[in-house]
Amino acid sequence: MKTLYILNNPQLFNQCSSAMNEEDALLLIENAVLLSDQLEPRPNYFVLEEDLIARGLNNNLEWQTKNYEGFVQLTLDCDKSVSWL
Repeated sequence: MKTLYILNNPQLFNQCSSAMNEEDALLLIENAVLLSDQLEPRPNYFVLEEDLIARGLNNNLEWQTKNYEGFVQLTLDCDKSVSWL
């Protein structure tokens, strides 16, 4: 079962990632987008574009960005969603 993990608190990344398996996806939102400068991008890791812009960051890494429409599509592509707040 594929799960979308939605992370807004960068301090919870280690706990969140330990709950994930290889087929799961991770979406960084709000302050968690700051992790995109620190973590290695992976094919199943995404960052919310609007939150990057709101924090004055650009995606100079190879992270896949999602807009709000892409965020909704991720929720549809996964069997369930888990928010880490």
